Amino acid sequence: MAWCQLNWGKIKFKKIVVKLASHHGVLAKEVAETLGLHPVMVYRWQMEDRRGELRGNPYVTRQIQNAPSKVRSRKSEQEKNAEQKLKQAEKRIKKLERELANREDEIQLLIKAERFFVKKK
Repeated sequence: MAWCQLNWGKIKFKKIVVKLASHHGVLAKEVAETLGLHPVMVYRWQMEDRRGELRGNPYVTRQIQNAPSKVRSRKSEQEKNAEQKLKQAEKRIKKLERELANREDEIQLLIKAERFFVKKK
């Protein structure tokens, strides 16, 4: 059994999937395929999360607690690299957003300066 198959009933797992699917440029279908889930489940979890109705499945949670510990493996190198790339991308996005805000402020200032100098002539 895959890790996601054992954890799909947990609320924490569902929230992570919803968060992944909510990133800009990421399709819910791609997240579902990567995790071995049906895309409808991801869409349903997103809808439940928006409504505040997202809950874990208590039956599945009990099964997971009884599952052998070998199934819960550590993160692979690929997952670590993906997380690192995601963090770098988020930092870059924040930097670009700050730069954009600065440029917008500069544009507004130039517009005001232009009006000021036009009045003087």
